[in-house]
Amino acid sequence: MKNISAFLLAVLALAASCGPLEAQLFKKKGQGAAPLVEPKLAPGQFEWYPERAPAGPILVVVSIDDQVAYVYRNSVQIARSTVSTGAPGHETPNGVFTILEKNRVHESNIYKGAQMPNMQRLTWSGIAMHAGQLPGYPASHGCIRLPYGFSDKLFGITEKGGTVVITRKYAKPSTSQKPASILLSSKVDPGSRPAPALVGKTIWDPARSPSGPVNFLISGKDLSIYVYRNGVLIGQSPIGLSDPARPIPAGVFLMLEGTEPGAPAVVPGRPARPWATLSLEQEMSPAAVEDFRNRLHIPVDFARRLYELAHPGTILVTTAGSSNAGTSSGTDFTIMRPQGR
Repeated sequence: MKNISAFLLAVLALAASCGPLEAQLFKKKGQGAAPLVEPKLAPGQFEWYPERAPAGPILVVVSIDDQVAYVYRNSVQIARSTVSTGAPGHETPNGVFTILEKNRVHESNIYKGAQMPNMQRLTWSGIAMHAGQLPGYPASHGCIRLPYGFSDKLFGITEKGGTVVITRKYAKPSTSQKPASILLSSKVDPGSRPAPALVGKTIWDPARSPSGPVNFLISGKDLSIYVYRNGVLIGQSPIGLSDPARPIPAGVFLMLEGTEPGAPAVVPGRPARPWATLSLEQEMSPAAVEDFRNRLHIPVDFARRLYELAHPGTILVTTAGSSNAGTSSGTDFTIMRPQGR
C-alpha cells in the first residue's frame, strides 16, 4: 500500500495484462485497420510528426517497461520518444497525472544544483518530466527524463492541466462509447440510488475554484462522482449503480475537439461530443462501456452541470476503488485525491 501524495492524481491498478506494445494512431470508428508496429528507438532518439493532428487536446502516455513516451493530439499519435524513468529505489510512480507547473529553466528543489530544463511538474513531491541523460534504462530519481529536443517540443504544445498517464506496460488509447452518455444515464431504477448519508452529501460550490482545467472521477466503491477544477474539489454527487458488487471498468476518458453528428444527444438540444479512452485494467470494449452506462444513474440536474463544464481536454476517470482523503491504492497505482502542496 502506498499513501497518495499529489495534487491531482487518479485511479486504480493498471494490470500487467494491458496488451502488447503496439504504438499506433487512435482507431477511428469503422476503420478496423491492423495496428502500426513501429521500429525500436535507440536511447535518446525520438520522432515528431505534429502535422498528423494540428490541433486538439494532448495526452501523454509513458511506458516504464518499454522506456518510451507516446504523445497523442486529438486522438492521433503525433510523437514518441525514448525516456529514462526512476532507478530501483527511486521508482517513478504509476498513475494518471495532470501537469501542475511548467518552467523552461528549473533547478531541482530536492537535489541541489540539478538542472531540469523544460520541466513539467506532475506531483508536488518532486516527480516531473524534463530533459536529461538517457542511458537506455531507468536511471533517474523518479522523474521522467526526455531527450532535450523532444522535451523542448513537448513543452511547446502542452498546457498546465494536461493529462499524463504513467504505466508499467503500454496500453494504446482508442475511441470510446461516449462517456458523456454515461454521465447522463438514467436507465437504472431510482430506487437503486444510494442514500446520500451513506456515501457523502451532494456538493456544488464552483466558487471554490473559479477557473482552470476540469476533471471528473467516478468511484465505484464510494458510489459517487467527483468534480475537480484546477485540482480543487468543487462538486460531488451520489450515483446509483445496479449490481454494485460487480466492479466498474477502470479507464481514462479524454474529451476531443468537435462533435459527433448523428450521435444521440446526451443533453436535449446539445450535440454529442467525441471522446477517447485509455483502458486501465483490461480492454474496455464498447459492450463493457454500454453495460456500465446501463448500470449507472447520476441525478439529471447534476449531470447537466457536468456537460456544461466539460470541454476538449477534460478527463473522466472511472475506478472501482475509493477516492476519499484516507485512501491508498491496493497496488502501486495512485488514486485521485484533492490536496494542495
